[in-house]
Amino acid sequence: MNDRALKVLEQYDLTVTGMRRGRGSYILETDRGLLAFCDYTGSEKRAQFQNRVMEQIRSGKYRNVDMILPNKEGMLVSRDWDEQSYVVKEWYVGRECDPSNENEILSAARNLARLHKVMFIKGEPELEKSFQAPSPLEEISSRNMELKKVRTFLQRKNTKCEFERLLLGSFPAYYEQAREVKHQLEQNDCERLVQSSREKGSICHGDYDYHHVLLAGQEAATIGFERCRYDLQVNDLYRYMRKIMEKREWDIRLGMRMLEQYTQIRSISGEEHRLLYLRMMYPEKFRKLANCYLGSNKAWISRRFLDKLESQNRQQEARQRFVEALK
Repeated sequence: MNDRALKVLEQYDLTVTGMRRGRGSYILETDRGLLAFCDYTGSEKRAQFQNRVMEQIRSGKYRNVDMILPNKEGMLVSRDWDEQSYVVKEWYVGRECDPSNENEILSAARNLARLHKVMFIKGEPELEKSFQAPSPLEEISSRNMELKKVRTFLQRKNTKCEFERLLLGSFPAYYEQAREVKHQLEQNDCERLVQSSREKGSICHGDYDYHHVLLAGQEAATIGFERCRYDLQVNDLYRYMRKIMEKREWDIRLGMRMLEQYTQIRSISGEEHRLLYLRMMYPEKFRKLANCYLGSNKAWISRRFLDKLESQNRQQEARQRFVEALK
């Protein structure tokens, strides 16, 4: 975001008394408290849904979420002369959860469980239709198609660099895991779990990780709800645990403690536990790297691609041990 974008603030009924740069945003001190001014890639409809979720969370006595403020015209999304979109959100004093601090990791797991207990919006068909996540089987099937596309591309490429050779050589083991997850989802019909979630109006954060938990004293604030949607809440737990486990070399003890801390507040069913296990089995980080490679400039492949793949391969054994422990 550049300084010229700040002119958009004239569209708001605000008095700004102080300003500093944040992560991809400006943090504003105003007569309405601490706010964040940032880019927004969604639509007005998406912002309205996001605020609807914020209202539901606050009705459950969880206050610290980043509600979007309307501008003078009553719109949540404001645009500049180039039609770039921005929002102004409530903000909080605090620092991000530290993925090297076990107490903070566990605190963020409990925070997610508390959020999930109040994240339900029932009986609004239009919202459900617009912001419904695909089923686990649909999602995994689509991701496996992405993997097959990358493998086909590599097999047809005559001259391969070191990264491409290693990527192709790593494919059989990772793709077998991906196929096994799809097979088990087909065998263990998860439609009943999906249907139950939809009937309850279950909402996910959609992007919950340590970057989106701000710690300040006894209370946490949760931010970054731009991807919130109707979905199985165990998918949030999976994403958070996977992100931490990748940082912590798939420490089995830590993984089990995160799950324990979460389930002390919000219990999960046997079907949800099974889905968590299958999601952890899926080689998501390998898929993301392969897909990123496919969309990259093949004429010059960054060394970071090779470093990331080598790191994943080193962690494979530890990841599989954790998956077995979770089973």
